[in-house]
Amino acid sequence: YTENDRQQVVRKRHIGNDIVTVVFQESDSEAFTPAAFRSHYQHVFVVVRVCDPGTPDTAYQIAVTRSEEVPEFGPPIPEERMKKGADFRHFLLTKIINAENASLKAKKLSLMARRTR
Repeated sequence: YTENDRQQVVRKRHIGNDIVTVVFQESDSEAFTPAAFRSHYQHVFVVVRVCDPGTPDTAYQIAVTRSEEVPEFGPPIPEERMKKGADFRHFLLTKIINAENASLKAKKLSLMARRTR
């Protein structure tokens, strides 16, 4: 933590300037808040929290937070925990890819994309 750096640039460079960021949390972690990450690029956070780790019942809770200008995207998040396995992997990858595609429809990102072409 750098006290005089409002944007915490040194910390953020390790995360990168990604549009979609996946946050993995342990079951006893504090609630995630995207306000801790200020960036022009990060538009979606996919938060994955492990439940009952290291047991045959290992499962995951998923939450998504997005910038206001990013439209909703699927697949819908199930209300129940998702069991560890191929279905969870497929769901998560699909959600991340759709998050990226939806983010590119946001006005800010579409303008940046046009300028770099």
